[in-house]
Amino acid sequence: MSETVPCRARWGAVLLAPLLMATGCVLSDDTVKVSANQVVGTWSAADGATLSFAADRTFTSDGLDSKKLLDADQRCPGAAATGTWAFLADEGDGSYGTSDKARSGTEVGLSFDKEPQEDCSFDLMAVGGEDGATNLCVTVDPDEPCGPDVRFTRRK
Repeated sequence: MSETVPCRARWGAVLLAPLLMATGCVLSDDTVKVSANQVVGTWSAADGATLSFAADRTFTSDGLDSKKLLDADQRCPGAAATGTWAFLADEGDGSYGTSDKARSGTEVGLSFDKEPQEDCSFDLMAVGGEDGATNLCVTVDPDEPCGPDVRFTRRK
């Protein structure tokens, strides 16, 4: 015997899906594994913020808007800033942390040079874009890859 879905639930889903799409929320952001070489380069967000990743695992940022990235009590540097990046990897005990040895991954952790980690804490999740290119999405929760809906795309 099959269960039926109440009519209200079906209509709720029908009405909610276009609203989510219109606000830029994508229901299925599939994470993709990327190599360090694929991360290296300059990436930009729709609001003009940029992240430039170097092969030596350093980065520069410019124009980060804390209001879009984080909770109200955190502040990321809006002006040009520097730091280091690394892939998040399993530390062997079930927890994940940044690894200087990992050469690929789905999640990139950032550490700003002149900002306490608790003041600007977010990661970037590699996800497939609509055009087949990879995007780096801001994430504060690995279960919600593009939660704040800030996507960086590689500049050509």
